[in-house]
Amino acid sequence: MVRFRFLLFSAFSFCLLAVPANAGQLAAWKFDASKNRLDFKTDAAVQPKAQMLLNPTRLVIDLPGISFPKSTATQKLFGNFRSLRVGQFENNTTRLSLELQPGYTLNPKRVQFTGENPVDWFVTIPAPERTPSTLPTLSPRPNPPR
Repeated sequence: MVRFRFLLFSAFSFCLLAVPANAGQLAAWKFDASKNRLDFKTDAAVQPKAQMLLNPTRLVIDLPGISFPKSTATQKLFGNFRSLRVGQFENNTTRLSLELQPGYTLNPKRVQFTGENPVDWFVTIPAPERTPSTLPTLSPRPNPPR
């Protein structure tokens, strides 16, 4: 009888460990171009992380521990922003990717996260700026007379 209880307890414990932890989900998002503000809501607490990526230039916001059960969603934007894509980046990370128009960039140090609570966030994004030209335009000089 003791062996049976031990076996039953072991099997039950194994089943509990084998069940994956449920990740939270991205419940809603909205980008307001007039305010350069991205709002999002999850159904579980999250600590968002942001970084700039190049080619194309985009601000990405990762939501660790949050899943996105749908296929990638894309919203076309206007002005200095080209699009907002939302999708599953890694197993347990949803990514919001805000792509800038070619020739624009922004200072990622000025991106501000404000959590109204652990599931309601808004991101204030600085105004994009024109990227400086990396190569100066030079005019050929005529050869001086000898």
